Amino acid sequence: MSIRCVVVTPEKTEFDREADSVVLPMFDGELGVLNGRAPFIGRLGYGTLRLQTAAGPERYFIDGGFAQVEKDVVNVLTSRAVPVDLLDSEQAQASLEKAFEMPSVTPEQASLKETAIRRARGQLRASR
Repeated sequence: MSIRCVVVTPEKTEFDREADSVVLPMFDGELGVLNGRAPFIGRLGYGTLRLQTAAGPERYFIDGGFAQVEKDVVNVLTSRAVPVDLLDSEQAQASLEKAFEMPSVTPEQASLKETAIRRARGQLRASR
């Protein structure tokens, strides 16, 4: 038995696939989803969404957002979903270095800097 994974960005539905398992990059770790999982809603982090499909494994960089699991359907709402094969580790490293150089004098600047660092670290992990 399989589960359905639907990934939606503001622009479009990125994909709608059947999978044997889904691993979500949650804000505070990873969450594995198999058939029959109890309903769940959670905040996504910056990291790799992994699917195990009949055709083989698939991996995507997820740029934060939210996930909902209900009745063997995993809905992912994110600002961006990129196949990890399209990520460049050198560009991710440069983004991380740039994020570390951002100012953090005000609380707003500190929040933006923290988000940029988390995003760049997630891209770097996904690209390796």
